[in-house]
Amino acid sequence: MSANISYSPDLDKVPEIFTRHLGTWKGEFIKTDTRGHFDRSFFGSFSTWIEGSHYRQVNNYEYSDGSRLQLNFEGEFENRIVNFFSNSYSDFSAIAWDAGHETICYRSTKTQDNALITFVETITLLSENHRVRSTQAFKNGVFDGISFIEEKRIN
Repeated sequence: MSANISYSPDLDKVPEIFTRHLGTWKGEFIKTDTRGHFDRSFFGSFSTWIEGSHYRQVNNYEYSDGSRLQLNFEGEFENRIVNFFSNSYSDFSAIAWDAGHETICYRSTKTQDNALITFVETITLLSENHRVRSTQAFKNGVFDGISFIEEKRIN
């Protein structure tokens, strides 16, 4: 995220918890299978900012084989819930909301490899620069495992 991006959320539309997640976060995703056994891991950094009621997020992933992937997401807050879209996936949709107790809940769907993928995630702020996310994944409605990541804010 570049230094020239300003943060100016419309606090009438944006729940305060979202403003506390702004900036760039970094951590290692751990993916488990349906029995909780290690499947794979990869690193990610996640930059978020809000202008008015418009939300933007850029995810950068780095895999063990050296490959990288960048995904871009945008959204608008309406009734204090953010509705997301992405130019990275044609059929991506998601919502996120303040669940209380320092937690944001997030639910998304997309089609990948001819399957409908659904993610249900909690993002819990532990301190100003430390958060934990856990994600349940479903493939065509069937449980596909859990991912989790402990993140530190790097700016």
